[in-house]
Amino acid sequence: MRALRLAVLTTVLCSGLAAPQSAPAATHVARLVRITSTPALTPSYSPSIHDYVVRCNPATPVRFSAWAAAGTTAMIDGRSASSTAVRLEAGQAATIEGRAAAGETDYHVRCLPQDFPQWTEATVGSSGIWTIATPTLSLGTARSHYIVVFDEHGVPVWWYKARRVPIDAKLLPQPGGQSPAIAFSSFPASSEEYQVRRLDGTFVRRIVSPDGQIDDHELQVDSNGDYAFLVYAPKSGVDLTPFGGPADATVLQGEIEEVNPAGKLVWSWSTDGHVSMSESARWVKTILSMPVPLAGGVQGYDFFHANAVSLGRSIVLLSLRQTDGVYAIDRATGQILWKLGGTPTPESLTVVGDPADATDPLGGQHDARLLPDGTVTVFDDGTLLGRAPRALHFRIDPVARTATLIGEVSDPTVTSSFCCGSARLLASGNWLVSWGGDPVVGEYRPDGTPVWRLSFDGLFSYRIVPVALGELSADELRAGMDAMASR
Repeated sequence: MRALRLAVLTTVLCSGLAAPQSAPAATHVARLVRITSTPALTPSYSPSIHDYVVRCNPATPVRFSAWAAAGTTAMIDGRSASSTAVRLEAGQAATIEGRAAAGETDYHVRCLPQDFPQWTEATVGSSGIWTIATPTLSLGTARSHYIVVFDEHGVPVWWYKARRVPIDAKLLPQPGGQSPAIAFSSFPASSEEYQVRRLDGTFVRRIVSPDGQIDDHELQVDSNGDYAFLVYAPKSGVDLTPFGGPADATVLQGEIEEVNPAGKLVWSWSTDGHVSMSESARWVKTILSMPVPLAGGVQGYDFFHANAVSLGRSIVLLSLRQTDGVYAIDRATGQILWKLGGTPTPESLTVVGDPADATDPLGGQHDARLLPDGTVTVFDDGTLLGRAPRALHFRIDPVARTATLIGEVSDPTVTSSFCCGSARLLASGNWLVSWGGDPVVGEYRPDGTPVWRLSFDGLFSYRIVPVALGELSADELRAGMDAMASR
């Protein structure tokens, strides 16, 4: 058991002239002073950290040693021993226990697969949150296939190896108290679905668009259980000569679709007729020079590049990377209520308090989120603007038509981001950030001081997603891993 059962010490009271009574012997609490392994534990042993990993080789057993405090017996993989070797395969775990009269304490050491992503950690403090990452993409051709849940100490307690390269993994609420599940898409979006699996790896369902063209950038769950996602819809016969392109071109419109749990379309919206291609003026050369290959050998031009949706009660927030803009859409009418960043339009807000650039507050932004208090967070990549990426927090005044910057963090080790990234404002006031096309992810205090940072070797995570306290437990994650790699 992870929690320690503490003995209650009884105080002997003396009365009158009675002779003093000797104190009862202390009841020992289970405590292991030190645990080591060959290969070495990650992280190094601490009594307060209960999950570890080792990069083991199935052909060579892992040798564990445990030093127990007085009154505690060390148990390694179910055997009373201070040192023993345990043969483990990828995903399997050994348990090291300390047993005493007052109870037990246990530690779990799991074997990493040989191709599991490499990472380094710098821990300044402990935040108490779980995070879901997909360190799967790189600046080159390297790819990984792992979805990973890290604990508050930066330890991968759970992972799943997908057949395709997974991105945008997140915990998906399940109805009726069902066991937790994780949803994820694949890169590139050739699978045209979000896949949902339980922690034991069992398949739950596919989330697809009614027309089969779901994109890989975003999936959100509404309060009523509906799913919202993005679709890149080709529109042919578009004249791009005003932008220096072909006269008869195919342009990828950005669409939002919302379907109910049965898969029926209940709401949709498209950039077509709402967002002008001229709003992508800063990106035109890039767009025309990098057409997207479509079915049948057709070349598509990605003028909008929708990459994030956030659902409110009456509005939907949409981020379009190629316009440098975040749009608030009226659910009832489909009209754009306001626009943050990008080429000025009648709906544009005036940015107040941004010391970096009030004219171009966003550059290829990602992960725009509408918070319950009406404020907005967004990850500003700063792409093609010559500045480092930032996590930003704005207060929106739709009457005064202003967006006031009320919070910002950056990381001095991250100087640029060409794509991707996420920024989530936590209940504590801290930020959880994936720094885009950069290997660093971390949690930061409001002044930018890192609580912890992870850096992936040669890979970056499209997003990193926090898990609210109480939504996942270590026992659930361990049980899921044990089921996928039973011994």
